[in-house]
Amino acid sequence: MGLPGRQPQYGFQSFVDRVIRIRYEILHLLVLACQEDEAMTLPQKLKLDSIVQRDADVIGAEADQDIVMVSIANGAYYGVSHVAREIWEAVENPKKISDLIGDLTTSYNIDRSLCEEQTLSFLEDLLAEGLLQVRDAQAS
Repeated sequence: MGLPGRQPQYGFQSFVDRVIRIRYEILHLLVLACQEDEAMTLPQKLKLDSIVQRDADVIGAEADQDIVMVSIANGAYYGVSHVAREIWEAVENPKKISDLIGDLTTSYNIDRSLCEEQTLSFLEDLLAEGLLQVRDAQAS
């Protein structure tokens, strides 16, 4: 119950009410922040005709067989090797995703649908981490 001689300051229901009120206030502040921040958008869905390029604020360097990258914007570092390294190198300049997949399919003699699935997944991970810039082909 409590310590001998001390009564709880708040009952359980009062505690629950305070937690609910605090959660509501936090959610309200998050909604306001999202409305005020024009840069916040829903995650962009990549399409085969999207054009991708490395973000200019990402610094990369070779480390043996790998590429190590540091994002200035989020203060994180990343490492890629093998096919991921090849993709990273391919998007140094603007590259249409369908062309990238075509190049990979030819180089590795793999099924195109599998290559599409895995390449899009990797590019979406890069995008989510802020390492990639994307635009639709129609905008170019």
